[in-house]
Amino acid sequence: MENGGKDYKKLYEEALLTISEKEHVISDQQFELDKLRRHLFGFRSEKRTGNVGDDQLGLFELGVTKSVQEELSGSVSATTKPAPKKRAKGKGRMSLPEELRREEVVIEPSEPIEGCTRIGEEVTEVLEVVPASFYVKRYIRPKYARPNGEGIIIGTLPDRVIEKGLPSESVIAQMTVDKYVYGMPLHRQIDKYTKMGVRIPASSASDWVMRGWEQLRPLWELLRLVVTNQKYLQVDETPIKVLDRDNKNGIHQGYMWLYHAPVDRLVLFDYRKGRDQSGPKEMLADFRGIIQTDGYTVYDSLYGSHPDIHLTFCMAHARRKFVDAVKDDEKQANYVLDQMGKLYILEAQMRDGAMGWEQRTVLRKEQAEPVLNTLGKWLEENQYRYRPKSPMGQAIAYAHKRWAGLSAYVLHGQMEIDNNLVENAVRPLAVGRKAYLFAGSHQAAEMTAAMYSFMASCKKNKVNEFDWLKDVFERIQGHKQKDLYQLLPSNWEQYRPKTNQ
Repeated sequence: MENGGKDYKKLYEEALLTISEKEHVISDQQFELDKLRRHLFGFRSEKRTGNVGDDQLGLFELGVTKSVQEELSGSVSATTKPAPKKRAKGKGRMSLPEELRREEVVIEPSEPIEGCTRIGEEVTEVLEVVPASFYVKRYIRPKYARPNGEGIIIGTLPDRVIEKGLPSESVIAQMTVDKYVYGMPLHRQIDKYTKMGVRIPASSASDWVMRGWEQLRPLWELLRLVVTNQKYLQVDETPIKVLDRDNKNGIHQGYMWLYHAPVDRLVLFDYRKGRDQSGPKEMLADFRGIIQTDGYTVYDSLYGSHPDIHLTFCMAHARRKFVDAVKDDEKQANYVLDQMGKLYILEAQMRDGAMGWEQRTVLRKEQAEPVLNTLGKWLEENQYRYRPKSPMGQAIAYAHKRWAGLSAYVLHGQMEIDNNLVENAVRPLAVGRKAYLFAGSHQAAEMTAAMYSFMASCKKNKVNEFDWLKDVFERIQGHKQKDLYQLLPSNWEQYRPKTNQ
């Protein structure tokens, strides 16, 4: 039978090729769907059942010295308790802190005890609470007339956040901490205070918090200078919604850029209206040193070939790609994850051993560098083994392109293997977003950035946020400008007045 000159073999091969391409597309879409399902409904833990050369990084301190902090303090515009002794752990019962006040209640037997000999006692401790309450502090200042009509003597009121205002520094500090640490919006605080017998108008509460922020402006400016004068920063960004009448929907999508200084344990939030490169470009205009980021392209375009900034990357982000690729090639993906696991085991051992950064540098050189070299060689050999859009292809491409920056942490013990520390600093903001949904204005978003900066820095330094904020409110107006650095959360315990401890 005549076939009309058609080449059926060629048609068959073309059909097979088309089917193969469609299968690849279906496979890729199924992978993305599975990943979305895990994100929405699944268990999110990753646990399984820029270029820096060896000679580019000197082993010097990556933080900012006190002398430099003092110098920076002078450039800003003028607008510890000992650890409690641990109680012995009971069986299945938490131990209560020793520093808590004890109130004793003696319960005698209901039966007569005449003629009995006391042979001991049994003590049961329960945790009690007295709800917080407001009280009024009255400053009484006797007035004295000097002899011979030479004038009047009267005591001086302490510095106030709001001169002649009703709220004390402790009230403003508590409202600030409740909002920015515990995610309690002001309207919920007002409802709580009303039930406690104090009615505070919403406009007054908002004004009090804003006035507190105005007192902290010089300290926030110093925090920015100290953070950007570090030699090593971790950088990240996260969205925040802001009310904006000029936006057609009434809501503007802004961004908080985070700059974390691991050595000095300081965090800087910087609000920007967008996610473009203008934020980090301006904030890090004078920065010289190492930045560690995720794979966001803005960082690579800004600092990929920067002469004074070394761009390094987050191992956790690379690891997540291979976690997602396990279903694509279980054997090879698990091989990479096992190798990366060795790196994290070493980090955990050094952290548990409270090792200094010099010792960490030596151990990383001895134990982590061979693993990294092996993984780098594996990535090189397998970079063309998988389809580029397949999960394994994407994971390998991501890691291989950034491998020098991913491996750079071994060169200095004060660097981190990943960006988890800065990502942890985002969590209070994430809690706040769920509670109050958006910032009231761009100005309010800037204040929010400052307050989260201070609260996150307190947490990094294991400082009680309320104690720190109340003390700073009470002292900042009379504090010498050159000593402003003493009020930073990283220095506060060291310079805290003994009478307040």
